Amino acid sequence: MKYMKKILCLVIGLMLTAFISSCSVQSKMSEPQPEPVNLSQPQPREREKRNGDIFVSPLGSDSNNGTRENPVKTVEKAVELAEKLHKKERVISFAKGEYSVSSITLTSKNNDIVFYGEDEGVIFNGGVTLNPSDFKIYKDKIKMLDLKKYGVTQEQIGKVRAFGAYNTAEKYDEEGSLYCELFCDGKRMTLSRYPNVGEENLKTGKIINNGDSKEIYTSSGTQQNPDWADMKNPKGGTFAVDKDVADRIKGWKNSDDIWLFGYFQYDWADSSTPLALFDESSITTKYASVYGFKEDMPYYFFNVFEELDAAGEWYIDRDKLVLYFIPPEDFENKSLQLSFETENLITLDDAESITFDGIAFCGTRAGAIKGTGSNITVKNCAVKNIGESAIEIEGEKILVENNTITATGKAGVILTGGDRENLVSSENVVTNNLIYDWSQVYQTYQAAVALHGVGGVCSYNEIYNSPHEAITYSGNNNIIEYNVIHDVVLKSSDAGAIYSGRSWNQYGNIVRYNCIYNIGSDGFEPSGIYFDDALSGQKAYGNLFVNIPGCAFLLGGGRDLQITNNVIVNAGTPVSYDDRAIAGIKDGGWFSHAKTPNEGLWATLKEFDINSTAWKEEYPQLSALSDDFDNSDDPAFAANPANSVVENNVIINKKKNIGSIAKRVNKYSCVQNNNFYTLEQSPYSSSDYGKDISINGFSALPTDKMGRTYY
Repeated sequence: MKYMKKILCLVIGLMLTAFISSCSVQSKMSEPQPEPVNLSQPQPREREKRNGDIFVSPLGSDSNNGTRENPVKTVEKAVELAEKLHKKERVISFAKGEYSVSSITLTSKNNDIVFYGEDEGVIFNGGVTLNPSDFKIYKDKIKMLDLKKYGVTQEQIGKVRAFGAYNTAEKYDEEGSLYCELFCDGKRMTLSRYPNVGEENLKTGKIINNGDSKEIYTSSGTQQNPDWADMKNPKGGTFAVDKDVADRIKGWKNSDDIWLFGYFQYDWADSSTPLALFDESSITTKYASVYGFKEDMPYYFFNVFEELDAAGEWYIDRDKLVLYFIPPEDFENKSLQLSFETENLITLDDAESITFDGIAFCGTRAGAIKGTGSNITVKNCAVKNIGESAIEIEGEKILVENNTITATGKAGVILTGGDRENLVSSENVVTNNLIYDWSQVYQTYQAAVALHGVGGVCSYNEIYNSPHEAITYSGNNNIIEYNVIHDVVLKSSDAGAIYSGRSWNQYGNIVRYNCIYNIGSDGFEPSGIYFDDALSGQKAYGNLFVNIPGCAFLLGGGRDLQITNNVIVNAGTPVSYDDRAIAGIKDGGWFSHAKTPNEGLWATLKEFDINSTAWKEEYPQLSALSDDFDNSDDPAFAANPANSVVENNVIINKKKNIGSIAKRVNKYSCVQNNNFYTLEQSPYSSSDYGKDISINGFSALPTDKMGRTYY
């Protein structure tokens, strides 16, 4: 009987853990409501004209002097000539056309240079453009191209490499750039796979051997593997497959270079691995999974020639240098590119006052613009068809404005800057950009916009179509405002469209006047704004949520949160506010990051001097926090969800309730004066969500200012 009681307690504990960690198991939302329609519509804006100092044309010659009449041919030569000019601002003017670019580095000697595209269609390409007419018929619908005709080498093609945010290739000393990719008409094509895109993925069968992993699962719970950090060549796992899959694998000839991609333990941890072994009933992976393997998790095989059977799929025979491709309809009239460059197209090395205006970047397996610098401007540009992140810069006064970013393998824009020690602003701004179809290779934790540091601003962007988060941030005094976000977090539940988490020192961030609608898909139930794992000191007001299958707000046990004046329409759970930090300490709950003094979350209180003049003036409540475990009922004890306010929100859902509020939240914080309506009683129509109507304590939302304002 005692043994059965222990089993029952374990089951109940696991159920409570799932309940706390994911609000999606609570109420589901009703039928989707009409999307907001009175949002800002971008209007045309005339570009600033530049007078060129050096002129570049695809028809030029590097033996020329760079005048308009005698332009040079390459970007590299133009930069060389610009270095010799003694002017405050040196403008390199590019004529329409494609320029082959191979990893240009800009340093302090290149300061004050403007790269200016005179006309639409100035392209910096790290790959090669293919001519559709060069393809021959292989058999059936498959076409083939002899890449030797283009001078392509095996080195340029590269090997298939691991990808996914949680891949473990570094453990095997096999890291490297992503394999070359094929793009047609600006869209990423699919390396031949099984099952096909759009078909249901395979599911892991019974786990026969979990292999080595970072986490070890026992009957008493999850433990960390103490050897993981230093482990080399950890063992892969083995799981069962059915006879159909086993028979299919037996028909694949390139079995030494077949790969799997999947979510092997969690739907927020994607990874890939080569296939090591297979038999009549099981397969074994070469690489370990960070969190091990779990039965019934999705995966697929890729880089399989015999599975080349659907439009948009491709495969390269690396020995014969032959590209096989099943093109989409009318591909003869579409652009076709292979990405070859393995480095960033532009690398900034402490450069200053560099501007890119009206340039399109494509064709690299790495990023478009990456590095360190200040006073860097990227505007009116396009970044597409790349393997990693579009723009990733560390520095101050960085402006990313009015760009289109799409078809990236990783993130969109990542900016880091400011002085957190003294709370000095970075003045970094990401504004009025159109970012869509990013994170196409790495499927988790690749945001359209990520701000790190102090004083960054993400505003007036339109962001859509991605498997995971849209905006993430860390640090202090960052502002996320007037963005329109939709059709994101399509392949995860434990995630949010706007996400930050796990810190007691990241105070002063504001999330306001954003519209988040129609997120999640196919049973995935993510949240709108997710303040994860005791994140504290955040303000969120004036936001509009429509059709959020999980929680509009998922508040993970933090303190000093202000959630006010938001409109929430048709959310599975309008607000979920738990007490995970204090529960982990007092109740033996699953949350372990606050259990040990001076470690985990407690260490964030010592990361900076919160009693310094700058910090004490900015966040006086931080210096008043207690770390006295003997007086854990004190509201000032950092782990308590105290001093928060959830009020004056308009909530329209089928249950006419706030959602899920932990008892300790009600004890230490204030949840009051919220306004509830059923969907049938809604005071709004779809075209006027958030308008100025008489609702207790509520102020109208500026929906007509949300989204891009110009192009």
